[in-house]
Amino acid sequence: MRKQLFILTLLFLSMIVQAQDFDIYPRIKDDNIKMSDLYENTLFDEYQLLSRNIRMMDMVYSAIVPGYVHFKAKDYATGYSVLGARLLGYTGLAINGYNMSNLGLKISDIPDLSSEYKTDKVIFYSSVTLIVSSYLFDWIHGKYRLEKKQEYIRYKYSIKLNFDEMAYSHKNITPCLSLTYNF
Repeated sequence: MRKQLFILTLLFLSMIVQAQDFDIYPRIKDDNIKMSDLYENTLFDEYQLLSRNIRMMDMVYSAIVPGYVHFKAKDYATGYSVLGARLLGYTGLAINGYNMSNLGLKISDIPDLSSEYKTDKVIFYSSVTLIVSSYLFDWIHGKYRLEKKQEYIRYKYSIKLNFDEMAYSHKNITPCLSLTYNF
């Protein structure tokens, strides 16, 4: 009865809460709808980076897919490094679980084990630390890398756009020499 009441409460709350994503830091300007001025030599990859942002749903995706935020920022080497680190952590947990099952123990018993299981404790805690730290690194550093790449692209092309605007603003002026003689 208690489980049914809990599930009914969750269903009721899911009907009230209809948001799938929310922003902690909302953007005032909508980058995805307003067409910005583009320099004629802007690459498609650079345009994609400018139109991307990291949202709260990407935080969940990063928990499920290791390196997701770095892949979204087109930082593939770091993304694969995060993927490898997270897989190493999962492998450590799998080895630990296998060792514990052979000994007739559960993973939840690890904090209460004696000092003879020190290796299993070290493997468990280091694996959990590796998984959590790789997740946090992916989220925080990936967001930083995307913002730095966007700043670089804006800086690179804003200088070129300013030079072009200066050149086009003086197009009606014709260089000439004028002599005036007054009596």
